[in-house]
Amino acid sequence: MKSAEGIWAGKYLPVTLANLTIIAIAAFDGLAIIAALPNITKDLGDVALVPWVITAYLATSAVAVIVAGPVIDAVGVRRTFRVTGVWFLVWSAAAAAAPNMPVLIAIRVMQGLGGGLVIAVALAAVGLAYPHELRPRAFAANSLVWGGMGFGGPAVAGALLTLGDWRSIFLVQLPLTALALAVGWRSLPSTRDRPTKVRIDWTGVALLSIVTLASLVAVSEIGARWWLAGIGLAVTAASASAYWKHSGRVPDPVLHRQHLTRFPLRWVHITSGLVLIAGLATDNYLPLYVQTTRGRSEGFAAFSLVFLTVGWTVGSVVFSRVLDRWRESDVILLGASIIVPALAVSGMAIAFDWPLAVVFAGFAVVGLSIGFVSTAGLTLLQASSAESEMGRTNAAHQFVRTLCITYGVALGGAILLLVVDRRVGDIDTVRDVLAGEQIALGAETASAIGAGLAWTTLLAVGVGIWCFAAARRLASAMRAK
Repeated sequence: MKSAEGIWAGKYLPVTLANLTIIAIAAFDGLAIIAALPNITKDLGDVALVPWVITAYLATSAVAVIVAGPVIDAVGVRRTFRVTGVWFLVWSAAAAAAPNMPVLIAIRVMQGLGGGLVIAVALAAVGLAYPHELRPRAFAANSLVWGGMGFGGPAVAGALLTLGDWRSIFLVQLPLTALALAVGWRSLPSTRDRPTKVRIDWTGVALLSIVTLASLVAVSEIGARWWLAGIGLAVTAASASAYWKHSGRVPDPVLHRQHLTRFPLRWVHITSGLVLIAGLATDNYLPLYVQTTRGRSEGFAAFSLVFLTVGWTVGSVVFSRVLDRWRESDVILLGASIIVPALAVSGMAIAFDWPLAVVFAGFAVVGLSIGFVSTAGLTLLQASSAESEMGRTNAAHQFVRTLCITYGVALGGAILLLVVDRRVGDIDTVRDVLAGEQIALGAETASAIGAGLAWTTLLAVGVGIWCFAAARRLASAMRAK
């Protein structure tokens, strides 16, 4: 039965406004901090530490998402949101006052904890506040906010950087966070009138933190320091194995095995994770390629990121309109089937210097694929979860998504730098450009960056094929049920 109200009417309106404000904060933070990195570097120095301004936030938010699951299920969405919203507000203010790069990174660690918890609240709120038929529209609205920030976020960040400095990027988040708190303080669903005691599996949290950090080291050091990548991989395997054994021994682990392996959750995690790795491994370095290899302006290069974001938004919106006629698993299969040819066309356009319009069109279709797979996956996950476990299942999925996004970006950068190193032996210059330094590159280095991105796209095609295979398994199993 269809709901008589939409997400913009009646009792759902305050929840929608609160959720979209939360998403806007997360989207703006990610896009604006990237734009502000050159200014941060000029003011605080320590260029070698610049990547950690983003990585530290992503790593801690991934762990925070896992902690959020049992907290939400114990005390409810509303109470969790109140505490974490205030936490994020405090640490955003602290980031604006950071005196040097190490302190800023330490603050970003703390801010990431709040950011991860807030996003977990937003995802769980969709599953708890809306009926099944309205959830795709709620996710589509979230994607529209991400898409809008893809257009407007860099422009707003640019204006703030022109009128002030990088600290204004954090200061502007304060009224946004306060607005989200004001709107969601009473409107978000209260799933626990009588909250139970929060029990956190701190041993499990520690083991998953080691898994996260060690795996990031392993991926990011590929092609640079193989010995360190090997150590990171070994530590990742050992800590993951230790957590798996631990989760089977304790009664309430921070991440339950069933929330990773139960059908159809495991296939939702796999397909969503693989499609994000495939899409973002290459897209994140598209501005570098457009600016250096193709010789376009910095502003034009930054605009190249918009195409994947727009495709992602369109995919989410289209899915929200076809759920009555399509199974979620069939939409996931559709999305997984179009990412491989889209990446292949984009890769050939990069390798053979085809018009940039072809490259951008390819990435728009890649974004469409991600929109189909990720939004349909979230809807299927929530339809397959009981209300009492909605926080933990959403947290498990967001943990996987955050890790895969980080893996995709790190792996894409590692391959690109490996190719540049093999061709010209000058990866430090490319790293400086990625950090925001204004450095003129030689023709050979610029060509090597194009070759590196082409090889990265080839890897992404391979990951996309795995995604398609997993999506076929899921669709076949769902039809057989």
